[in-house]
Amino acid sequence: TVAYEGRLEEAESMARLLVRDNPGYGDAAVLLARIIAWQGRYDEAINMLDSLLVAEPDHEDAINARETITGWSESAAQEERVPEEAAPVEAMNDTLAGGVDIFLGYYFDTFREPYSRFWQIFRLGAQYETSIGPLLATANFGNIQGDTDPETVKTGIQVQAEFWPKITERSYAWLAYAYSPFKYFPRHRAAAELWYNIDKGWALSGGASYYYFDRNIIIPTVSIEKYLRKYWLSARTYIHVKDVGTSESVFLSARRYFNEVDYLQITAGVGTAPDEPWDLAADLDRQKAAAFKIILNKGLGNSITIKAGAGYSREEYVNALRRNRFEGFMNIIYSPQSLVSD
Repeated sequence: TVAYEGRLEEAESMARLLVRDNPGYGDAAVLLARIIAWQGRYDEAINMLDSLLVAEPDHEDAINARETITGWSESAAQEERVPEEAAPVEAMNDTLAGGVDIFLGYYFDTFREPYSRFWQIFRLGAQYETSIGPLLATANFGNIQGDTDPETVKTGIQVQAEFWPKITERSYAWLAYAYSPFKYFPRHRAAAELWYNIDKGWALSGGASYYYFDRNIIIPTVSIEKYLRKYWLSARTYIHVKDVGTSESVFLSARRYFNEVDYLQITAGVGTAPDEPWDLAADLDRQKAAAFKIILNKGLGNSITIKAGAGYSREEYVNALRRNRFEGFMNIIYSPQSLVSD
């Protein structure tokens, strides 16, 4: 996931730790080789795969990765032989296409008690790779429809920026800020979280989110994560700090990787503290909730990645009154630089 988000140097550091802690795990070596190749170091990646294939000559992922990376290397060698008069044009195209990914997203959340309400968000943005990590800027268009009296039909915009800087070889951060004049979004939203990778595939994180609607809202979070062969496991808690005390929620996630991009994830959680930023206003006063989500991340070719998910929750929104709630999302990232490298 870190590599998919464009944080290649950080992903390489994490993969090297995984290989070091699991020397007999061939899939980790294949992942590291691909990350190295994505940074243009084709010979180094091929040599790493050759070493693996000496020990495991029938390792299918290693065979496929070597064939793919060899093709990238040959294409790069051909590009270096472009006539001088064409080189400036090619360089300009690489600069324009190689540094920016296009982001499209959609999200919805709906329930029917005590009234029917449908909330959806359309997202459009671009991600740029800086020297220390990727920067994502998006415009989020929210639309809410409710059968209240009078009927509610409102649309508004939120602008948002997110940054994933690499701090050290073992740590990175996530920083975010969003602003909106639309009352169904928080007027201000700020978030910060720090991850630290410890030995044997373990990672810890801690941070907090701040929201301002008609009052200040602070939600700290901590997590522990474990990479175990083709699996990623996570336990995360959120704490809603209130004037009269706190409320908490706990979410457990399990992710199965099929390759360096594709994975399937399930998440289950209980508690009252919100875990998503989009629909916070409807979550703040609920009494109890249990939630389940499923997420699929899938690469299509070399330039498109789709991430889609669906969720169900059963929540007590006032004392002894419960409702069913459904949500879903789809994000698409288009990476023109992948076409250039092909």
